[in-house]
Amino acid sequence: MAEKTLVKQNQKGTYNWNMVVVLTLIPLIGVFGTGIYVYNQGVVWQEPLLLFILWFLSGMGITMGYHRLFSHKAYKTNVFVEWILMIFGSMALENTILKWCSDHRIHHTKAETKEDPYSITEGFWHAHIGWIVKNGLEENNRVRGVKDLKSKSAVVFQNKYYFTIGIIGGFIIPLAIGFIYGRPMGALLWAGFLRLTIVHHATFFINSMCHYFGRQTYDIKSTARDSWFVSWFTFGEGYHNYHHKFQWDYRNGVKWFAYDPSKWIIKGLSFFGITYDLKEVKENVIEENKLNNIKVQLFEMFKISGSRFKKMYYNKVESLNEKSEQLFELWSEMELKYAEQLSKGKSKNKEVLRTLIDERKKYKEQLNRIRIDLQGIMSSIKSQKLKPNLT
Repeated sequence: MAEKTLVKQNQKGTYNWNMVVVLTLIPLIGVFGTGIYVYNQGVVWQEPLLLFILWFLSGMGITMGYHRLFSHKAYKTNVFVEWILMIFGSMALENTILKWCSDHRIHHTKAETKEDPYSITEGFWHAHIGWIVKNGLEENNRVRGVKDLKSKSAVVFQNKYYFTIGIIGGFIIPLAIGFIYGRPMGALLWAGFLRLTIVHHATFFINSMCHYFGRQTYDIKSTARDSWFVSWFTFGEGYHNYHHKFQWDYRNGVKWFAYDPSKWIIKGLSFFGITYDLKEVKENVIEENKLNNIKVQLFEMFKISGSRFKKMYYNKVESLNEKSEQLFELWSEMELKYAEQLSKGKSKNKEVLRTLIDERKKYKEQLNRIRIDLQGIMSSIKSQKLKPNLT
């Protein structure tokens, strides 16, 4: 027993050198190998195009497949699409669906604890890539909490032939395409190694950069942050603060203009019945959460600011808080009426629907004014450079 404990202790903090070598060679070959090849052989249009196409496909396999479909079950689709997403996701070489989803579900349920596989509390490097190359304790390497996925044919097949699928899709197919236009090595470097480098580190930046830089619009107490910049390299996955608050939503970029091609494709396919049961957080719930997040920050400020600022602003904040709660209650009741009218189908009253939509607009406008007032109070307090225990 003591010997077993000693082995586990020795494992902790050591490195999986096979993984270290692989994750070092891929970017070295991808960046420097491609650079040297371009210097000597130049660039043809097929190679950047092939890079982008396979980057997009493997990236969507991770975002639409591994993440939103398999991990969070944010929407449903048919078996054929599950197989397609499995193949595309395998090309990213980010482990099997079972292991990926196991780690990710634990990350959400045990966020920022010792059980979180890529907890940001252990530092940027650990969250980015360190957790992958480190040998953790045996129990942390187990696949858990994914029993619901083990009956899916695509998942079962991938679990048996993961590396074969990944190598064929990620390297052999680009090499074969390269032979068609006479530059197999160029295709392998651009669409194989360089593409894989981009896919890997774009994904890794969600776990690292999106816990350091960006806005905490929906949950100030979570280290996760929304980064539009990271979203451009991860097909919409950079809106991380929203995702940690509403992980079951099929959208990450909730605003219509937010760059999130994953949500656009999922929504687009739903018009043809290919995707269905799309989970979506209601607008009034999102707005209420955003407003409550501002209130949490204000009340925290009152705790450390002393009596002077509390006297100046507390009553105003309380008044705005009461008013907002009343408005959200009315908005919630209106949404129930709206849903009831929609359920009537062809017999629904268009005039009633129009009235309810106008009501929604009115509530949004009033709540937006309250939000601006609360943000103004918060800015005013910050501008006066509050210090702890100031009296």
